[in-house]
Amino acid sequence: MMMKALIGVMPENEFRQRVMAIVSNEYLPEENEPKIWFSSLNAVAQILSPENLALLDMMDREKPESISQLARLAGRAVSNLSATLSTLEKHGFVKKVKGKNCMKPVALYTEFVIHTAHFPAKKASDAA
Repeated sequence: MMMKALIGVMPENEFRQRVMAIVSNEYLPEENEPKIWFSSLNAVAQILSPENLALLDMMDREKPESISQLARLAGRAVSNLSATLSTLEKHGFVKKVKGKNCMKPVALYTEFVIHTAHFPAKKASDAA
């Protein structure tokens, strides 16, 4: 099943302005705006490394019942994999679902669309 994440990239100072504008009701995000944000393309690349993309794909394809099972499938140590999963979870790409006696890792996304943005948004007339 295709699960696509919309990722936004915006300089940190502009992202802070955006958050403050949302909190103060000066800006209402549109439904189609990204929900996951990074301050640079480098930051996106660190989290969505080829290894992590393969791991997300493996979780979606194999549907492991536990982190231990995923570690065996991926050929990784549980401790190392747990750290990776925590990072992916912190950024909204993975969730851990409580199972019978363990946590089941679930990939929330396997495809990604990246938008670069500025806040406030630049008007076409400002670019000239």
